[in-house]
Amino acid sequence: MQGEGNELLERLDAFFGEGANTDAIGNFFSEEYNIVQRLEAANDSSEALEFFSLFKRYGALVNTILETFGEREAASGSAVSLEQLAEAVMKEWQQPQDFCRYLCTGYIAGALDFDSFKQLVADVVALTTYPVGDEISEDEAVSVSGSIEEDDNEEEDA
Repeated sequence: MQGEGNELLERLDAFFGEGANTDAIGNFFSEEYNIVQRLEAANDSSEALEFFSLFKRYGALVNTILETFGEREAASGSAVSLEQLAEAVMKEWQQPQDFCRYLCTGYIAGALDFDSFKQLVADVVALTTYPVGDEISEDEAVSVSGSIEEDDNEEEDA
């Protein structure tokens, strides 16, 4: 069963990696970015309710992607249920932190579990937020300006 689960996850990961599916997930987070940034909102706030609603909408998106995967698998003679997919993904997701996961498992776990969704959102925010202006620390600013000065000096020496 272990090998069978890995083969299923490999096919699922390849499916999630297809352009239309990565675009759907990327566009979802891009279009909902104003809500995504409210990750740290107090649990009793309206922002927290909006965030939970976002989790539900994300779950519906992933469910649609998974249903399409299931249809493709059935058409190729390898029928798989959503329950089998969820079981394989959650088993993979419960491995130790340093275990190499398939990218799709993070997307799917985020649709199945609110805490996993919050972690996925935190990762998305970390990957898409770049410090500018006052947000750049002094060390970063010195490092950047030092690099520019070094490049200028190298050009003058040449």
